Amino acid sequence: MSSANSQNPRKIFVKSQQSYYNGDICKGVVRMITIKQIAELCGVSRGTVDRVINGRGNVKEEKRALILKTMAEFGYQPNPAARALVSQKQSPIAGVIISASEIQFFAPIIEALRKTADYYERFGLQVRWHLLTGYSVAEQCTAIAALRAEGAEAIIINPISDADVISTLEEAIHDGLFVISLNNDFASEKPHVYVGSDYTAGGRTAAALLRKICTGSIRAGVSYSGERMLGHYQRVEGFRSRLSVEKDCGITAVMEDSDDDIHAYEETLRMIDDHPAMNAFFIATSGGAHGVCQALIKRRRMDITVVTFDIIPAIRRAMQRGIIDAAIYQHPRRQGQVAMQLVYDRLISGIAPTRSEYLMTNEIRILENL
Repeated sequence: MSSANSQNPRKIFVKSQQSYYNGDICKGVVRMITIKQIAELCGVSRGTVDRVINGRGNVKEEKRALILKTMAEFGYQPNPAARALVSQKQSPIAGVIISASEIQFFAPIIEALRKTADYYERFGLQVRWHLLTGYSVAEQCTAIAALRAEGAEAIIINPISDADVISTLEEAIHDGLFVISLNNDFASEKPHVYVGSDYTAGGRTAAALLRKICTGSIRAGVSYSGERMLGHYQRVEGFRSRLSVEKDCGITAVMEDSDDDIHAYEETLRMIDDHPAMNAFFIATSGGAHGVCQALIKRRRMDITVVTFDIIPAIRRAMQRGIIDAAIYQHPRRQGQVAMQLVYDRLISGIAPTRSEYLMTNEIRILENL
């Protein structure tokens, strides 16, 4: 015999949540599971849930795993005001280091980081900013050292792929700093979190997209900023590997544009002149996109099919003029929001990230959905 009282409490709660989200949301208020409800669902005390949330005391591993799973399942977020009031810590410091911050792609990332940081400032989070020009290993290492000297407990950084930068970050991680690599990862066994897109998958998507657009063989030119950033190299390799499986398709030439439009313009002119059979182009990083497009116009090669990454003003204009056929969008604002949210969760709420990668979905954009 079954009754309401004998039903599984988890099923009852799930059913009520589904009903709520299917039409019972009023005035934009989102219903949130409470610590008490988590405790009831897991068959533990509220104190046990609290210890797991705050990383205190001894909790059996199976109970800890169940509590964390339930929190993730129902999207539990601690009350930030309450956590800030009960925290006995002095306001923690986090640092943001963005190299090549002058590049248009980073504008929405920085804007999102600032807006999210401004909101969390009321709960005690302090953020120090190091917005650098170009890709300087020395400047990145100096910025990391400056933040450590100031007592920073977390760092958000788009790390340059250099041994000095990596060793400096690994030393910081070893000493207990929470490190988030933003929009570009670094090769290390040290525990850190990556927020950004899957670069290899993005390159493969670009190649598949060209295959869909182009008829016949593909002779592709490629431009990218260079191997200073691991992700940029991975994107080109993803493109190369996907294109290589197609019959009579391949890369004709690759150039490093250093995220500079003038350099990209000159190198693209040379590439077009040296490879007149080139009929496709992959702009793997947007820093030199305007220069590439100007070169195509100069040589009257509007017949070349062009796929790029990112939606910056220069790319938007080029798509509207029919120079670029498609772009892959990697949600830069969302990247900034997620990175700062993770820092807040760790330093203010005491909640560790649930995974080591937070990947944005690569989204294909054409003129019709620009």
